[in-house]
Amino acid sequence: MNLLRDELHRIADEAPQIDLADRALKGAKRGRAITMALAVVIAVAVLTGGMVTVVNGGLRGERPVVLTPVPAVAPVLPKKDIGPLARAYTYFCPPPTIDDTDCVDGQWRVVTASGMTYKLTAALGLKNTNKKVLLGPVAITQNGRRIAYYSEKQQTFEVRDLRSGRIWKAPFTISKNELAGENFLRLSPNGLHLLYANFGGRSKPYSVLVDVAEGKTTTLNGTWLPVSVDDDGGSVTQVMPYDGTTRIRVLGNEPLTIKEATHSFSALGPDGRTLARIGSTRNRDAKPELRRPRTIVTIDAIGGHENPEVPIQGIPEELVPSYLGGWVGDTEVTLLAVPELSGSGTPALYVLDVHTGRTRQLRTLDSETSGVLPGMVG
Repeated sequence: MNLLRDELHRIADEAPQIDLADRALKGAKRGRAITMALAVVIAVAVLTGGMVTVVNGGLRGERPVVLTPVPAVAPVLPKKDIGPLARAYTYFCPPPTIDDTDCVDGQWRVVTASGMTYKLTAALGLKNTNKKVLLGPVAITQNGRRIAYYSEKQQTFEVRDLRSGRIWKAPFTISKNELAGENFLRLSPNGLHLLYANFGGRSKPYSVLVDVAEGKTTTLNGTWLPVSVDDDGGSVTQVMPYDGTTRIRVLGNEPLTIKEATHSFSALGPDGRTLARIGSTRNRDAKPELRRPRTIVTIDAIGGHENPEVPIQGIPEELVPSYLGGWVGDTEVTLLAVPELSGSGTPALYVLDVHTGRTRQLRTLDSETSGVLPGMVG
């Protein structure tokens, strides 16, 4: 919910942080302001039961499936034998009725690619406690087959395989009160490595890399925002936007700087060095002038060479490229586009060729900003 994210941003602003982290977070917020504003209008669909169209699993443009409006009642997610997920979102109960006495406000739900909706009761949903707004972060692998979440009962992160039901637990505990502020959770493609960072829940920023299969934890520099981690846990990508620039680093290599304050990055590419980001071509005809990101830029995140901006093609004019995700092959990356503020249009997920700018649509969803999409960096 972007209204919730605005509140989390406010809390993060009020929390004590060291100067460098504050600059980084504020730089990220400036870059996200337009996208978050666009999202508020769309988020209403969740509260009113908007229709959602998804694709039957995978990223190859299979037959679309239209989901019914957000159900008032949903069963608990079964322990196993669940197909790929299309999204996760927090559900807000309708006005109380005699038949709806057991509804839990702000509870996480998941939707499968086949259209089934389940309650994710193991995950910490939206809570107000001790004057703090808490929401356990959730992440889904790009193939939709594994999900990571904060377990209030276990007081740690869990990664769950939807088909087998197997659960991996992070080898440390975090109190739920430490989830105040802004949280970032990233999963490797296979779901066995996760990156977690928090601004505002502790006395200083916190970041960690977790190998859930081996039970290993590596503390990272908390002033950097996590972007992605590969299946081996060896390529960890982080960024630090501030003062009109963004620093980028792949751990083990020297950081580099680009002259753009942005958070709109993809995961690190299959070659272990290519990073894509949404450009910032200006719309000088608008009054006042608006920055409309209609280009894609690739950069060698290790060597530092940045290629020229490439115009993004095939996305309706009323949509704005918003977030990038994982890669589909060597040259294509996933892209989420949302409507202009107060404008019309249906949010959609695309595959974008970073060399040509050509796109192909994977799925549309009226309420994508309501929660988490598989593999997205945002």
